[in-house]
Amino acid sequence: MNIEEYEEAARIAQKIDFAFEDSFQDKEQRKLFYLFFNRYLLRVDPEGDMAPYDAMVLLWRTYPDEFAHMLKEMTEKGLIPD
Repeated sequence: MNIEEYEEAARIAQKIDFAFEDSFQDKEQRKLFYLFFNRYLLRVDPEGDMAPYDAMVLLWRTYPDEFAHMLKEMTEKGLIPD
C-alpha cells in the first residue's frame, strides 16, 4: 500500500460519508446507505462501533475488492456521484 492509494481511498470514503450525511433526511436513500453499510462494513466492524468513514478505510485496507464493489454499487444506485 502506498500513500497515494491510501489518500484516494480516504477521499472516496469521505465522499461516501458526506453523501450519506447530505441525504440522511431522505428515508429511502438512508435505507440504501444502511443496506450497503450493513452488507460491507459489518465485515470489518461487526459491532458497528466505528464511524462509517473509519470502517470504509478499514474495509479498503482489508478487503480492497469489496471496497471497490461497494463503491461501484453505490454509484450505480445514484447514492454518490461518479
